[in-house]
Amino acid sequence: MRDRIMDKGKKRRRAIELAKDVLIVLLTCSALWLVTRSQIMGSLSGLLQEEETVGGSYENLGDTRADARPLRIVASLPGETRTGRCGLQYDQTAVDGVFQQVAGLLVETMSSAGEPEKVTRSQWEKALTTPPSICFDFQGEIPLSVLSGWLAGEEMDVEATVRRLVLTTWESGVALYYQDRAEGSYYRCLSEVANSQHLIEVLATLQDNGALYAFESELYDWLDPDTLLTEPVPTPSVYQAKNPLSGVQNALEQIMAVLELPISSSSFYSVGDERVARIGGDNLRLSGSGVLEYHAEEGSALFPVSAQGGEASLFEIVERCRQLAAATVGANAGQARLYFSGVRETDTGLEVAFDYCLNGIPVHLEEGDAAWFQVEDGRITQFVLRYRSYTESGETSVVLPIRQAAAAMEALNLKGEELLLIYSDVGGETVSASWAAVESGT
Repeated sequence: MRDRIMDKGKKRRRAIELAKDVLIVLLTCSALWLVTRSQIMGSLSGLLQEEETVGGSYENLGDTRADARPLRIVASLPGETRTGRCGLQYDQTAVDGVFQQVAGLLVETMSSAGEPEKVTRSQWEKALTTPPSICFDFQGEIPLSVLSGWLAGEEMDVEATVRRLVLTTWESGVALYYQDRAEGSYYRCLSEVANSQHLIEVLATLQDNGALYAFESELYDWLDPDTLLTEPVPTPSVYQAKNPLSGVQNALEQIMAVLELPISSSSFYSVGDERVARIGGDNLRLSGSGVLEYHAEEGSALFPVSAQGGEASLFEIVERCRQLAAATVGANAGQARLYFSGVRETDTGLEVAFDYCLNGIPVHLEEGDAAWFQVEDGRITQFVLRYRSYTESGETSVVLPIRQAAAAMEALNLKGEELLLIYSDVGGETVSASWAAVESGT
């Protein structure tokens, strides 16, 4: 594999540097301007409150696992006199509803696509904006072999890492466009098997909401060009946050049972606020703040990544890590769900990461990813699981209109970065959404 499959985990921890902290402070202070506009806030309140998500409910939506579901969808809609655009973000129920209708077409296209051919940036932009087309934004950067394995049950034989996929019509078939995030180039695969009429029928159910990409307007030409801009101003919920293991008796033993680790033959002791289990030469540490760390002894095989033995594929590695993350932090996350944020090649193996999101908005933990795994020689040698649980508080976050948030980015010379809503979780009792300038990753 190429040297740079993905570095999302570390990039995201560097994404909000000092200038970005200043940006968030500026936006928070400026947000007081919105409070005085009670009429506007009244009309916008409840925009996302109608969504009621039960913890873990995203794990089995239809036949598609939550990890393989996008956080955003953008559709270019055909019309008799004018074209339209429907952009869905920060509303996971709406995104999931559309994806449920078109996931089968995406699977069919990926399974039957021909050899990829390189295309230009202008061809990529045309695919994004010319109807009929639909773009899936997964937020994390996913190897195509992993994504196709999750969606179709078979690994696509294409070595590329993607964040966005675009489907458009091509003659009587369907074209699949993507950007290989590792190298920055754009590609197109053509499928003569997939039925383009299915795409047209799905788009007919959507309505124009005026969404646009940053590259379509000079007002936003300093942003990452693929930044999605939607109106009206979102009103994301404020969430109560906690360590779900706090006060739980024998929490470490319960986690070990979930991980199918031997409890009776393990030894336990405490160091400060940590509870430690020794399993042979391996150790498992649970801190008082809900952080679980595992370190394997050399040669240990407690967590093999391939059930069949032999050399594991990239899909098998990521899927094994996903299963562990879903059974532990994912099952205790309340109204959050996990999304796959990336895999990175190191000198000794691979690093795999998953993160929380709330109603389609990424959660940035102060100390790192929600779940991080190190894989070497066919086994997981280290992992860190950060347990957090989130529940809607009944209140909403106050955020600036997009144009003012983007203007603040320009004032701070944050050119080429993406404007996104995020939840920053620093370990407090609540989390609120705010605008952040995030590195594009290419």
